[in-house]
Amino acid sequence: MTSVREQPPPPVSADDAGNAPVQAVSRMEWQLTALPAATADPARLSGMRVLLLGGDRESAAAVERELAGHGALVRRHPAALGDEGGAVDAIVDLTVGSASADPGEAWREPLMETVAALRAHYDDWSTETSARRLYYLAVTYLGGGMGHHPEDDLAQPLGGVWAGLAKTLHRELPNCNARVVDTSLTAARDLPGIVAAELGRPGELEVGHRDGQRLTLTPVAKAAGEPTVPLGPDDCVLISGGGRGIGWELARSLAATYGLRVVVTGREDFPTGDEPWFGVGESERKAYEKELWAGLRQGVTPTDIRRDIARVRRLWELATNITEARSSGLRVDYARCDFTDPEQVRALLAREGAALTGVVHNAGVDTAARLPKKSDEEILRTVRTKIGGFLNLFEEVRELGDGQLKFFCSVGSLTGRLGGMVGQLEYAAANEGLARLGRWAQRRADFPVMTLAWPTWDRIGLISNFSATLRYMAAIDITEGLAKWQAELRAGSEGEVTFVGPLGRAMSPGQATDYPVVPDLPGFTGTYPRIFHLGEVTTYQPHVRMVSHVTFDPERAPVLGDFLVDGTAAVPVSILLESAVRGAEWIVPEDFRVLRAGCVEEVVVPLDLLRLDSGPAVWEREVSGAFEGDAWVVAVRFRRVSDAGEGPEATLRVVHESADTRSPAPPRRDVKPTTVWRSGPPLLSWRASVVPAAVWSEGADSGLTAVVRPCVPNDLWATLHAPRTALSVSALENVIRACASQGEGVSVAKDPLVIGRIAFHSEEYGNSLIEGDPALGVWRVKNSDSGAPVMTVSGLRGPVGNG
Repeated sequence: MTSVREQPPPPVSADDAGNAPVQAVSRMEWQLTALPAATADPARLSGMRVLLLGGDRESAAAVERELAGHGALVRRHPAALGDEGGAVDAIVDLTVGSASADPGEAWREPLMETVAALRAHYDDWSTETSARRLYYLAVTYLGGGMGHHPEDDLAQPLGGVWAGLAKTLHRELPNCNARVVDTSLTAARDLPGIVAAELGRPGELEVGHRDGQRLTLTPVAKAAGEPTVPLGPDDCVLISGGGRGIGWELARSLAATYGLRVVVTGREDFPTGDEPWFGVGESERKAYEKELWAGLRQGVTPTDIRRDIARVRRLWELATNITEARSSGLRVDYARCDFTDPEQVRALLAREGAALTGVVHNAGVDTAARLPKKSDEEILRTVRTKIGGFLNLFEEVRELGDGQLKFFCSVGSLTGRLGGMVGQLEYAAANEGLARLGRWAQRRADFPVMTLAWPTWDRIGLISNFSATLRYMAAIDITEGLAKWQAELRAGSEGEVTFVGPLGRAMSPGQATDYPVVPDLPGFTGTYPRIFHLGEVTTYQPHVRMVSHVTFDPERAPVLGDFLVDGTAAVPVSILLESAVRGAEWIVPEDFRVLRAGCVEEVVVPLDLLRLDSGPAVWEREVSGAFEGDAWVVAVRFRRVSDAGEGPEATLRVVHESADTRSPAPPRRDVKPTTVWRSGPPLLSWRASVVPAAVWSEGADSGLTAVVRPCVPNDLWATLHAPRTALSVSALENVIRACASQGEGVSVAKDPLVIGRIAFHSEEYGNSLIEGDPALGVWRVKNSDSGAPVMTVSGLRGPVGNG
């Protein structure tokens, strides 16, 4: 079925682009898509120890009865039971299960109950290595369409707080399988069945139940609307928390671009001008900070000194920003206001409301620490600043005149949409809560309400460790981001808009299956292959070990019918190694350094393992990583799941370093393969319907050469999106085929197949020239046009003859 197609340009992933810390982002919106119906699995809940939180008494009792009816062991109220309740396998969180005309702080008590439950089971859950035991299911009540369906009632918009928390749990609890289920408060009778159907089921993280359908959210690239909102000198924009960071950058750009007035705010009084650091440069400010450390001799504690220095830096940056802007003629004013205090917000709007034409809710705080190290107050402050500040501000501006406000923009974060980093449970909760509240507010406003979810800005904002954020996603350039920000304000956008860059190296196996993966996502060509080859994870220990069940299905991979062992369809060795290399990408060092698979070595593949005797074959793939000197090495092992560890197994090592530093290697000396000679049907054969067959030429020195076309990914995989390959499938399969050919109807095969090393030099692009020395067992693969090295296979001897 191989077809002749023009080869696309070499794909560029985040790593291929030099791992640039700042990269372009794509504007994405999230749209509802249908999911298959949930199939019954009676044994799934049997014996599961479930902790039930939140909700109203009647709904919680109904859910408890339903789960118990399926054999689950259910209990409630973890705060009262404490540690005496024992271990649990799942937490079902019914969250805020009643409508709130004014959400206020209705989230506070149930969120603290959730936090208490997670703290109580943190030690157990954080050390669990099984990927099939732990589950967290949170229920939200936006109408069944996560607020994205036009008929969603959004009766209880606070569920976003738990949705953001759920998306981030895997960072601190790597084997916690999270699920956010959205339904309607009016469908309370369906809630028990929905919870029972979704608890413990793999798949997408966000699932809505509406009109008998299961729904999820899929990202779609979509351009901003045309600019329809005029801005000019008569406008005034209020920015909460806009005196520093990215809020200040927006304030300055709006004032400079449109000549409008901007009111920025903070929780502290503006400096009087008499401070010793006021008006000085950065070096003088640092000198003043050194003087503060002299207070140690007067008995001032280091904690107090650090607090004073942090305050000086905040106020110095604020004063510097405002004074420099005013000296440049920009109309920027400062007002003190804590937006979590309704009275302060009301007083601010009484002074400035008559002139306001736009609002940006930018205020936010973030305390980066794992859950056990955070206080309740730190968690409440983070959520209250985003959620409480939004509600207080929104309720006041709703009282302004009709048509006065041109936009209400909330500054969100991708931590809410895609999950946050380690230590950002409540920050992600606050930002996703903000996005869902924005949809609720839009139904109540006569002006556009938008939530813009940003990645990390280039070395500016709340993030204290910029380099660590790049493990999760590339940062956005400030100039690019401000231009996009202004475009959204001018377009009067509504709803949630996300700006997504290439995903980083810290993507976890659980996160990989949270959402449908589509080509619109930046860095798709670099990220998708390892997701495609992930399989069903059964055991996971970050940076150490992962065990997956990988399925080789001829219905999804035509290449699996291209190779035969003793007349039976089998998994080609190149496809086995492709799965190994992609599996190894999930186990990386703790510092998430940039890795490149330099080679696979010590390859041992029993031929019987490769056979596909009856349809799809499920194999267990185990990958384990460790340093050997400076090289990160991942050992890979394959065995059939059905063999229960008693059957044949394939082994190899993936070494991450420059392939050019390693010379050709012999096969493993401790493995003695059996040689099979045949004059009839060969033990190993290739149909060449998918992998093109090379025509070999024999040189005077008994060497072999051939030019072979690459395999087109869409020919290898019969899937909607075909992943690119890490190695040259076509070249490697033809090398193995040449080593199993003798000519004149005689074939030779060795069992197990043993290869010393396959070194990777560059990605395959275009036709490949193979130059082999069968006697030495060295095969060099080059680009046929440029001569650039692609791959070197060593330790694979073969007969001399025309294959």
